[in-house]
Amino acid sequence: MLLKSLLSFGGQYCTHTFRNTCVLDSLLAGCHIAANVHPNIRELFMQDSTINAVMILLDSGKYVEAKALWLINLDLRAGRKKHFTECDYIDIRGYVKDHLPNFLDLTYAKYDYERDRRSPNPEDQVYCMTVSKFEALGEVRALGPRGNPQLILVDVDARINGFPALIITDDYGREFKLQFLLLGMITADSNHMVLYTSLNEGWWLYDDMKNPLFRAIEMEDIQPQDYVVYLAAYVNVSTKNGKQD
Repeated sequence: MLLKSLLSFGGQYCTHTFRNTCVLDSLLAGCHIAANVHPNIRELFMQDSTINAVMILLDSGKYVEAKALWLINLDLRAGRKKHFTECDYIDIRGYVKDHLPNFLDLTYAKYDYERDRRSPNPEDQVYCMTVSKFEALGEVRALGPRGNPQLILVDVDARINGFPALIITDDYGREFKLQFLLLGMITADSNHMVLYTSLNEGWWLYDDMKNPLFRAIEMEDIQPQDYVVYLAAYVNVSTKNGKQD
């Protein structure tokens, strides 16, 4: 079962035509699958009115509307029209970090890869007990209650070779399971983003320019040298497994 995350490349919203949507499509598909697989992630996303609305649109198969709402919210946060200008074509080419501001209202702890590595705060319990376990991967955002984050987003940005660990355990004994990766496919001719997500006790590769959009491929069968990791998403599965903070 591939749920309803069937976002395909591009799209037409009113008079606007979307171009280069692979980063946005991959991120939304990964979040949508996570919300359908993990009740705590669905509950987390419901706490943000915009992200909740995007998930509802995706549930209803209104993929272009979901993309448009996501981009409108980015423009509102930036305080300027970056995407919805008077131009009929909206080029969404960019980086994963361009989309992370939409998670700001759910983010209760952040770790800056450059600044905080030089001067970490030893009195910050969230950092010391949980966030620091992810710091080697990149810039960390902990989403959810400050004392019990439910989703960890790591802006890896090609800082590691190969794939990160499947399970990371913090100092409280809580397990965070790798739910999805956003992977760059970089060639001499183009840059393209795909999603690699856990689903139905297996791993699936999603590419918004392929038909079918999803292809089952286990982690041991994928070639890490063919991809660059840009984002890693970890879900707190401790409650599911009967562990509590």
